[in-house]
Formats: sequence, structure tokens, C-alpha cells
Amino acid sequence: MRIYKRSLFILFLFCAFSGNCFAEIRGDFRFQKVYENGYGAVTFNHEKHAVSAVKDCGYCHSALKVFGGKVNELFAHKVCKVCHESKNVPAECVSCHRQ
Repeated sequence: MRIYKRSLFILFLFCAFSGNCFAEIRGDFRFQKVYENGYGAVTFNHEKHAVSAVKDCGYCHSALKVFGGKVNELFAHKVCKVCHESKNVPAECVSCHRQ
């Protein structure tokens, strides 16, 4: 697990410094999106993450490109969950999945 986290971190560093992290904010980033799935819907508040949690657009958006450009289970569990764990914010299933 430790090697995986280190590899993921290196991947993020590579992506973050590819130029995306210095992009200006364009458009309305204040939105929520609901991802439906069999374990309970996940509501993602983009503004909350962009303004107070992550602040570096490149962190998530570069990783999103690596994962095919769509938020899916693999992206959510390998990027979002790892980030939540690293920032000591709730990362249990019920923290995101609402029945």
C-alpha cells in the first residue's frame, strides 16, 4: 500500500507540473454533481473542494485526465479517498455514499 501511495504521489507531481496547475479559473466552478451508483448517490460539491479543500485545480484535474477524463469508481477511490485520508477528513463509505 505504501508503494502505491508513493507512486500515486509521483504521478500527481508529474501531472501537476505539466502546466495545468497554473491555469486560470474559467467559467462557473460553483456547482454540485450527483453520481448515482448501487452503494448510494455521491454528491460532489466542486466549489467546496476548489475554494477550501484542494485549492490547486491541477491536483484533481490532472489526475482526472490520467483516469480517462471521467469521474468513476476507480478515480473516486484512488484519488478522492486517498486525498480525504491524507487530510484526515472522513473517508468511510458512508461519508460520501448516501442511501
